[in-house]
Formats: sequence, structure tokens, C-alpha cells
Amino acid sequence: MDPSLLRNLQTQLGASELPQADSGVQQPLSTGEVSLPGSRIDTLEEQEVRRAEARRQLRDIYMPSEVEQDYRRRLGDKQLRQFGYDFFQSAPPPTGTRAGAISDEYVLGIGDQIQVSFRGATNRTQTVRVDRDGKIVVGDLRPIPAAGRSLGSVRNDLAAETKRTLLATDVYVSVGEVRAVSVFVGGEVERPGQYSLTSLSDVGTALAQAGGIRRSGSLRQVRIVRAGGGTVSVDLYGLLGIGAPPSVRLQDGDKVIVPVIGPTIAVTGAVARPGIYELRGSSSVGSVVGFAGGAIRQRGAQVVISRIGPDGTESFIKAAGTGATVLAGDSVQVLAGSAGGAVGRVQLQGFVDNAGARPLVAAGTVAELVGSPSDLRSDTYQLGAILVRRDPSSGARLFQMVNLARELRERNSTPLQSEDQLFVFSRADIAFMNSVAVRQVVLGQPNPMPQCKALDRLATLVKDTEAARFNAVTRSGLVVISNEGAKLGAVGTALGQTSRRTTDMAVAGTQTRRAEEDKIPECPKVFEDEPELLPVLIEHSISIGGSVRRPGAYPVGELASARDLSLVADGLLVGSRDLVLDINRSVGGPTERVQIDGSGSMMSLTTLAPGDDIRFNAQQGAFEGSGVLLSGEVARPGLYSIRKGEKLSELLQRAGGLTNYGYAYGAIFTRRSVKEAQEEGFRRTARELNNSLLAIAARSSSSSGDGLAGAAALIQTLGTTEAPGRMVVEADPRVLELRPDLDTIMEPGDSIFIPKRPNYVLALGDVNNPGALQFVEGKSAQNYLREAGGMQRTADDNRAFMVLPNGMAQPIRASGRGGGTPPPGTTIIVPKNIDPLYRLSVFRDVTTIIAQLATSVATVAVLATN
Repeated sequence: MDPSLLRNLQTQLGASELPQADSGVQQPLSTGEVSLPGSRIDTLEEQEVRRAEARRQLRDIYMPSEVEQDYRRRLGDKQLRQFGYDFFQSAPPPTGTRAGAISDEYVLGIGDQIQVSFRGATNRTQTVRVDRDGKIVVGDLRPIPAAGRSLGSVRNDLAAETKRTLLATDVYVSVGEVRAVSVFVGGEVERPGQYSLTSLSDVGTALAQAGGIRRSGSLRQVRIVRAGGGTVSVDLYGLLGIGAPPSVRLQDGDKVIVPVIGPTIAVTGAVARPGIYELRGSSSVGSVVGFAGGAIRQRGAQVVISRIGPDGTESFIKAAGTGATVLAGDSVQVLAGSAGGAVGRVQLQGFVDNAGARPLVAAGTVAELVGSPSDLRSDTYQLGAILVRRDPSSGARLFQMVNLARELRERNSTPLQSEDQLFVFSRADIAFMNSVAVRQVVLGQPNPMPQCKALDRLATLVKDTEAARFNAVTRSGLVVISNEGAKLGAVGTALGQTSRRTTDMAVAGTQTRRAEEDKIPECPKVFEDEPELLPVLIEHSISIGGSVRRPGAYPVGELASARDLSLVADGLLVGSRDLVLDINRSVGGPTERVQIDGSGSMMSLTTLAPGDDIRFNAQQGAFEGSGVLLSGEVARPGLYSIRKGEKLSELLQRAGGLTNYGYAYGAIFTRRSVKEAQEEGFRRTARELNNSLLAIAARSSSSSGDGLAGAAALIQTLGTTEAPGRMVVEADPRVLELRPDLDTIMEPGDSIFIPKRPNYVLALGDVNNPGALQFVEGKSAQNYLREAGGMQRTADDNRAFMVLPNGMAQPIRASGRGGGTPPPGTTIIVPKNIDPLYRLSVFRDVTTIIAQLATSVATVAVLATN
């Protein structure tokens, strides 16, 4: 095929991505190229997938022959088939193309073409055919008889005649086209009939041309009836690798007859090629097992013969040897000689480079099986490995934990028995044991990884036993089910519906985490291969908590020191001081407290057993977990790390104090815990309003849809409003020096903003001209309201109030006759009188009230940003 044509086809059919021209327009096809839109070229992998699917479908629709059905019923093997028939049915028909030279034994006949080349004094090439007289005539040479003679003898005659007739000339003879022969194929074939073949064709070619042999036909008694008389019997097993292949060529007028199948025998069991084979004469056990490729195990196999007696009963006998005679209809079953057990073998499995079987004589102990500590991978978990062995009395499996580190470093290592298996684990396997998925299963929650066999097995044990045998993975964790408040999502004509969001259960080692944020690892292969290992590891674990880098449950074999436990937990935290070990034994009793001195010798002397609990209690660090943001009018603003118990005055002193423009009275102090409390208050108010709204709507039939929608909007606003988290604090260093009791203790995440001293007072709410007014020392609040145009007729002057720069609020009427003297940065708020609204539909105008409330909240925000 032209390469350009192939590339074009691949481009058009989507099999490859070839770059297009810079213009982005597909180039037109050149002359002679073909485009096949709507189709594609499959890759080799896709073709193989389709072939595999086709083979599977063929197996499903395969119709067994009568012979196969009988043997399948006797042996219970639904896959048993007759041997050899697929070869001739799937063989392609002959193409007539011949490659290579023809041997000198080829017998020439009338119609064969011979090429004769002369080289030397005479140079020419001539092609001749064997004429009807059976001779060939080459140039001036005398005719030479050819029909019925071999190619070698004809070549010798031509050489002799050339030597006699032409001087200094050599002759070269080869066969060109071979003659055609007509052969009849009949009997048990798919398409009986007369076929035209070449003289080089054999019986296999003729049978393939006829579509192959039916499974009712014989492969070992095929007859070739010659045109001139005589019959040749052909055993086709030679073409299938059993015996010598037949060397019979077909002649013109031959008849290939396939008779009905002869006696058969089935060979099954531990053989390379189970099947139903045809017998030819008497045969022995060794020969028929050889038909099936021989026994898989060369030694120790047993042969059982299933034989039908004269009365039709089936009996089973043990073959005396490979020379035992088999009869037609027998079934020969080759048994491996063992039920699956082995002797003198131990196995090393899991997180090792050289997993597999070892001879017991060379690996008699755990240490000899594993090798030296340097042979282990760097990430091997050494405190716990599992030895699986069989109990000699009951045959049940026993799981024994061993301390791999101790086995490899001490002289007395655990002796092994035949068929023992030692499983070695990695630190990743232990991390999976401490994962959220495992903890959820131990707590009785649904299995988040149903594809993991080990978790399925663990879930079954938790459900069946309901025991505390697996709580080592949850003792050092905190289980939290956090519920957000019910929130009204939408209100329609039927009040909508209430939605409640509940977060997933979170399990954490030292802090609460959302489960959806934890990435569940894949199930380790060692647990997939042997699901019983995970429960065994958990119930032989020690719970480790406190000042270690990776708290959790860690399996141990026998006893383990506190030092080793701290190391497998990635070591103690940096800066751990005044360390005390709190130990709770699985056998009960009071908590043991062990004081650790500077040398740490008690860490090595303190030992724990599986099921115990240990906490490494260390003195708290001097610093908080996160910093404090100090900004605004301070000498050195920025993010500061704080010591535990550090106060605001100390922080301001570290920052160089306030600048000349700093306004300490207007300091904005926000705290994360206060923000969360405020937002919870908003949500609680939203829930109460929601309940009240439902109660009013249930009692009143005159409530309008607009009023309900407005009330729902108010509830939605309260439920989603983000609180500022502001605290009222004293931030003036001079005041704090005189009043230490007002000094605020800092917490992680606090934020302090010191604004510039403002020169205005805000008047907001139900006034004629809301805005910022020039601050004048000693001016009263009433004067500021008059400068804002006074109150509107709808204003509620009895509820007017001031928001002071430090965040405190104060009613104006309680501040004296003039309303008090507001400091700079104060916000005066005049609310609307809502009493007249009760004469109308209360819910219809709730949206207006929301707007006024939003204005009040915006006042605080404006003050905070200024």
C-alpha cells in the first residue's frame, strides 16, 4: 500500500492524530487517495479484544457432539472437546501461491511447466511444458521423457543432452507452474465435492478446501482411493503433532474419503491438553497420556481408568503402570498425586523483595527465613509480623504475632514448621489499619470500600461478635458527628420544606477532621490476598497517643518497650518537656504513671503488651498554635507568634506601641470563637423565627404568600449572615497600665486593627439626610441629628441609640437630655417605628424591616473598615 494513502486513511478514520495545516483547514485528498468517513481503524489491542469476545461467544453457543456429551456426563467436565477438529475447520483455503524450490523427488506430470536456462557459450532461457506425450522439447535438444519421472532424473538427462549437443554450456532446471489436479473429497466433511487443486497439494489441503472434518468423522482412518487402483490410509494426527506427518501427495482423480469416527478415549485431569482422542488399534496408558501432552507433574501422578463393563456399568480401576492397556470408551484421569499439600516448605510473603517458598532445611527459623536486618526494605514495619501455621491436631490455621526486630537481633529465633507462612508488613499497611475507613468499620458504620475484602471481613467480625477486640484503632481517636442547624431552604405557597444538613462522621487522631477531606487509601495487596491478617493486626495492637508525631494503633509481637513504640510513631514531638508516661493495661488496674528522666532509660525499661494503651504526656509548649494579626496604626504591624497567656498590652509593647495617629478607643478586636458564637446565635434565631412563622401560618388563614416569602427571606438572611466576631476590649496602653484587670489574654487567630482617629459622626436610619457629620468636641447627639435634617415622622425616637467606636451601644435617651456627647467615630442610629405596621398585613412589609436591619448592620461594617 502506498504510505501516503495509509496515512490519509488513518487521518480520516481517526486512528492517528496528524498535524493539520496552519490555516486550520483540512488538506484535500490527493489523486488516488480514499476517504472512508464514518468508520475508523482499530488498534491491535482493540482487535484482540474483539477476537477474545468472539471466542467467548463461540464457547457459549458451542453445541457438543454426541461423543462429547457422553464423556461430559460421565466425567462432569463441561469443557471437554474432541481433539483436532478445530484445526481443519479454521484452516484457510489454499491460495495456489507457491514459494521456494521444489525438491528433486517431485514427480512431473502432463501440464507441469519447466524453466530451462543455458549459461556459457550459449545463453538463453526457455519455458516448456510437459506435453500430452509426456515429453519436453527444449530448443535443438532431443525430446526427453518427463511424465511420471522425478525432477532430479529429468534434470540429469537434460544435463547429459546439453553436454553432448552444446559446447561449454551448463543447464539449470526448475519447475515454474505446477499442473492442476482434480480431487474428490467425500464422507464426513462439511462440503463434499470435486475440487481443483495443484499437484503439490496433500490431504490436509483438500480437507481444508472442503471446510474441514465433522466431529462425527475420523481423523485417523482417512482413505485416499487412487484413480489407477489402490487405497492409501492416512493418519491425520501426524499433522497435529502426534506421530509422523503423512507424506502422501494427491494425484489427479484421487478420492479423499473420511469415514465415521472410530473408537475414542478421553484423557482428563492434570495433563497439558485434556480432550477426547481417537484410537487406532490397541494402545497403552502411556501413549494416550502422551496424546494429551503428558502429565503436568512429571512424578508422583496417579492414573485412574474409568471403564464401561459389558453390562453397561462404570467402574474405576487404578492403572498398573504406563504400559497398561486401555480399551475403547475408557476415560483416563491423571491425578497429581497430592491433595494440595507440600512437605518441607516455608513461605515468605508481604513487603519483601524476594517473596516465595523456601526449603525448611535452609530456613528453619524466622531469622533464617528473613535474613539479616539489612535485607529488609527501609520502610518495613518490624515490631509486628504474622506467622500463619497449621495446627497438627485439627488442621486449623493459627495466627501468631512475632516481633520481627527481636527475631532478627536476638539469638533465639522462633523455629518454623513445614508449610509455615510469614507475612511482613510495610508502614503503609499499618497506616491503612489506622485509616478513617477502618475506624468507620470498627465503629459499626457502613464499609466505605466495599471492594476491599479485608474490610468486608472486618465488618462481618464487628457485626457478629460486637466485641471490643478492635477498639485499639479508635481509642486514640475522637469521634464527632456534627450537625448544622436546620435551615429553611425555600418557602412557597405551602411553606416549602426544611432542609437539614448533617456532616459525615469524622474520626481524627488528635483533632477533629471532616471525613470527606480524608483521602481513603487503596486496600493493600497483602490484606486482599489474606483478609484475616487485618483483624489479627488490630487486636494485637497498642494504642499510642500524646506527644508523638503519628498517634494511632500499632501492632506488636509479644512485648515492646516504650522507646520502640515512640519510634514507630515517628518519634516524640520536638520540645517535649517533663515527659510522663500514662499506661493503661489491658488486664485492668489503675493507670501507671512513669516519670522519664533526662537519660530516657525508663523508656527502654518500660514494656507494654498487645491491647495496652500508652500516652506520652509532655508539658505544653510555650507558644500558641497560630499567630495574631496586628495591623493599623501601630509602630510595627504584622503577624506575631504569641506565648501562652500573653496579654494585649504585652503584644502592643512588642509592636512598639501606637503611632501618633492611632485611635485606641476605636480598636477593632475580632476573635474566631466569638464569630462562631455569634453565627450560632444567628442560626438559633433563624430556627426560632422559622418555628414561629410555621405556628402563625397554621393558626391564621389570612396570611398572604408575599408575607410568607418576606419572612422566609428574613430567616434566610439570618441563617447565612457572616458575623464579624468583634469583641469590646480596652486597647489603650495607658489605661491597661492602670487597669491590669482589663488586659485581654490573646488567643490564636485573634486580629487587632487600630484605626486612625476619625473626625466625623455617622447619622443613619430614619433621618432626613443620613451621612457623616463633622465631629465637634462637646456637641450632643441631638445636635448631630438636627444637622442630619432631623428625624422623619415614621422614626421611633424612643429607640434611637449610638454605637460607640469601641463597639458598645448606648440608647440616646439614657444619655441625658441632650442625648450625650458622642466621641469621634460614633454611629447614631434611628430605627423606624413599626407599630403602625400592625394595622396592615405584618408579613407583607417584612422586607422593608429587613432593609432597615441591613442598614444597621452595614453601619458596623463601615465603622470597622474606617
